[in-house]
Amino acid sequence: MRVFPASLTSPRGWRWLAAALLIGVGGLALAQAQTPDGDSAGDPPSRVARLSYRTGDVGLLPAGTKDWGDASLNRPLTTGDRLSTGQNARAELELGGGTLRIADDSDFGFLTLNDQLTQVELTQGTLNLSVRGLAEGQSYEIDTPTVALVVDQPGNFRVDIGDDGKSTRIIDFDGRAVVYGEGNTQRNVASGRSYEFADSSLNNVVISDIDGGDDFDAWSNSRDQRNAQEQSQSDRYVSDEVVGAQDLNQYGNWQADPDYGQVWYPSNVAVGWAPYRDGHWAYIAPWGWTWVDDSPWGFAPYHYGRWAYVRGNWGWVPGPVRERPVYAPALVAFVGGASIGISSAPVGWFPLGPHEVYNPWYHASRGYYTNVNVTNIYERNGRSVVMENINNHYNYFRDGRPVPNERFLNREAPHAFTAMSGQDFAAARNAQHHMMAVDPQRFAGAQVMPRGAGVRPEQASFAPARSGSGRTLPAGGFDREVVARNAPAASFGARAANAAPAGGQHAFQGPTNVRLLNGQAQGNRPAGGFAPNRSADMSSAGPAGQPGMRQPAMQDNERAAMRPGEMPSARFAHSREDMPTIERATPGNQPRPGVSYIPSAESDRARAQPSAGVLPNVPRVERAPAGPDNEPRYQRESAVQRPEFQQPRNVAPPPSVEPQQRAAQPQQRGYETPQRAYEPPRGNQAPQPQPRPAQNAGQPHEQPHSQPHHDDRRKDDQHN
Repeated sequence: MRVFPASLTSPRGWRWLAAALLIGVGGLALAQAQTPDGDSAGDPPSRVARLSYRTGDVGLLPAGTKDWGDASLNRPLTTGDRLSTGQNARAELELGGGTLRIADDSDFGFLTLNDQLTQVELTQGTLNLSVRGLAEGQSYEIDTPTVALVVDQPGNFRVDIGDDGKSTRIIDFDGRAVVYGEGNTQRNVASGRSYEFADSSLNNVVISDIDGGDDFDAWSNSRDQRNAQEQSQSDRYVSDEVVGAQDLNQYGNWQADPDYGQVWYPSNVAVGWAPYRDGHWAYIAPWGWTWVDDSPWGFAPYHYGRWAYVRGNWGWVPGPVRERPVYAPALVAFVGGASIGISSAPVGWFPLGPHEVYNPWYHASRGYYTNVNVTNIYERNGRSVVMENINNHYNYFRDGRPVPNERFLNREAPHAFTAMSGQDFAAARNAQHHMMAVDPQRFAGAQVMPRGAGVRPEQASFAPARSGSGRTLPAGGFDREVVARNAPAASFGARAANAAPAGGQHAFQGPTNVRLLNGQAQGNRPAGGFAPNRSADMSSAGPAGQPGMRQPAMQDNERAAMRPGEMPSARFAHSREDMPTIERATPGNQPRPGVSYIPSAESDRARAQPSAGVLPNVPRVERAPAGPDNEPRYQRESAVQRPEFQQPRNVAPPPSVEPQQRAAQPQQRGYETPQRAYEPPRGNQAPQPQPRPAQNAGQPHEQPHSQPHHDDRRKDDQHN
């Protein structure tokens, strides 16, 4: 039990704390009275990635910082964030419709993450990409030191970087994609084949059929199957793009409520439990203060929807199933803050209830303000009522004023109000363990701050400190260059949460280790540093404005829907009807001068067949039995010396070198062929796209009722 100082629990202490909170409200209202404009250029993206699984040493370099921290479970990740896995470590990043998995000894980062593009860099190690579905215009891009892989349809892919950083292997387990090389040369990759690129010209490539996988493939496949099963159940209650929704069925149950529709109740919570308490606050640009929960299910209920206290229990009320949701850093109302000049001034908060409007504490245009609310509020009496409430609140939000005489459903609910000192708040300490003893009744008259907590971040606010015994990571990020099809966006890390982009769209610089394959300098990006966001008002959205349906997976024997002269990225900006056709005079199937020749899949296969012995024979290794804790054990890929990556064209490879653990300067690794302990990835079921219901397409269907269940589950950072 936590013992609170007598000065805080005495009547005099109550009066001091109440006065501090009330003074903080007035001071913060003046300090943060920045008027948001209608410009959507400074709006944050509507989607993020979630660190949904981690084991071992996983380092995090937040955007805009130079010091590595420890990556926390449920941490939201965005443009500019980087991860580095150590020996025997793994990480999983979940996005709406897709999942990225990182093997051990890998360096990974987000170059762009917005509504349309998920662009990542892999400077060393191994990455798996599983795409379940894509909205219209969405795509993934994986940039490596040699080539860039672009995926715009469902599929499953693996990317390995050679030790020296001069070779890349792409394994297409399912689906089709396009590999880009120097000068925007391109090559299609097909399901069931492995492609080894020795350079960026795309000429030196070895193609082979895949016949097995390793333990990383087996783990990725098992996670895909688990997520697909859980997602199919949660899709009845929430949008399939709500990140973290697949954990809800495992850790709680759904029940119908006459006021709130389908409500999710967490299982096995302690007596007196309340939301937004078992976790900490982190400062993540461009949103600013963001809640990071410690529960294994603690992502979707804290960044989407609303909470309600129903018949003695806390339940989560999701937004409309038909809507494409907009992520929020924390759906709470703040009371108090450190703006009165005392570092330990208290900060209090409570969860917003159903139908209550969320006021962002960062730059938000009117379109963003509408979308972040309308996609996360349950519509009991129709959208028109919700929109009227949002519009009324926006007028006060625009002026930085609180809504007069506003009543909050959860303000006086049991255990809803949580307060901690500003010092503990900024230090990212666990709120449950550092709560201040407060009586919510004493603060019933305190106004809610219209622009958030107002606490200044410190070093610990960005990421928890790494252990002193951990491996040394490069200060400021990765030095190895990667090539890119699209120019990366500028990081939000250099921008204050409450500020719009100053000096135009090119105000902030992007990463310096990225080279564009089209020969342009990285700073010449036409779209500027800030990617477009969905800021259009959704109040009158009809069928014409509904998001695109999920694209079905292409069959193995289906030709890619590419017209002559069409670049795959063109479909993101233009309809096929508007795309000009470029005639190519290629008599005899010979390239014109100055034009890269891109052979067909048949010629690729023919070229690969004579190259006998190019790929080394791979020894088969039996998997080790499960440990006593009944969790799967996996052999490290570097535990057994394996043949080196061989150059194509029958060039003799260098002698095999045993990989070494990275130190302060990362040691260059040779390409390592995976152990074949798992059979076979080709038999994996392809991620099945789930068509998303049309926006505003009628009333939600009747939801099945489920009974609450109570089973003990261990709360850790590995979701099994």
